[in-house]
Amino acid sequence: MIPPVIDNLDYREQSPEVKDRFTKLKQRPVVLSVDNLGKTFPTPGGEVTALKGVDFEVFRREFMCVIGPSGCGKSTLIRILAGLEVETNGQVLLDGNPVAGPGPDRGMVFQSYTLFPWLTVKQNVMFGPKMEGKSGTSVEADARQWIDLVGLSQFENSYPHQLSGGMKQRVAIARALANRPRILLMDEPFGALDAQTRAQMQNYLLQIWRNLDITILFITHDLDEAVYLSDRILVLKADPGEVDEIIEVPVPHPRSLDQFITPEFVATKHRINQLIHPESESKEDVLPFPRMTAEGDDVE
Repeated sequence: MIPPVIDNLDYREQSPEVKDRFTKLKQRPVVLSVDNLGKTFPTPGGEVTALKGVDFEVFRREFMCVIGPSGCGKSTLIRILAGLEVETNGQVLLDGNPVAGPGPDRGMVFQSYTLFPWLTVKQNVMFGPKMEGKSGTSVEADARQWIDLVGLSQFENSYPHQLSGGMKQRVAIARALANRPRILLMDEPFGALDAQTRAQMQNYLLQIWRNLDITILFITHDLDEAVYLSDRILVLKADPGEVDEIIEVPVPHPRSLDQFITPEFVATKHRINQLIHPESESKEDVLPFPRMTAEGDDVE
């Protein structure tokens, strides 16, 4: 339930500082451009449209989150951006160049732990540059730099099975950054973590983003996470996956956990919830469950 203090607050209202931030953001070069993107999959029952007419742009050093109901095509979208899926129609441009398959200009971090278990932390981070043909002591020195950046210097010779879930994802981020990509694509990377570790990882990621020339597109199903992390939020609707709204988050930077209860934060979260769970759907979402307790034995 939304506290009465923000009942009349328009989530689109922005302070002068936030307005200035978005003005400057939109003056930056466009790193990623998605134009009329569509994707269909053949099934025994006919074609299923996962994405339809998706249009948006991501600016240099922007942090954009993508959120939507189950089945809206979030993971399909990010796999197309990464070059792991081929679109049915439309196009994806990175720095004005068409995306055609995976490339070092895009770093990818998945929800599952995708480190090579037979390689140490350092060897995992060195893997990408080595695949690009780089070698020598400079590759090892660069790997140490990225490992230090994510706070894992003392674990550079450890293997993945010796690390916690949060540490594995920090290594995955370091490995993705080691190729110095133009954009970092993240598909619910913290979804499998416990709440405390997730909050810590969000803080780490904001620090990394603040100090590197990196643009981030981040898939999530968590409303708080989307508002806390992003400059703008791309909200998709399902069946088929289409752009519902692009929200400019009115929460000022730098972000802190104290902002979770501010009117701007709660109003933005409320708006996303309205888009993902319309009132008409909420009324239908009632289980046909018979009462099995005595009259008067109520819990609410």
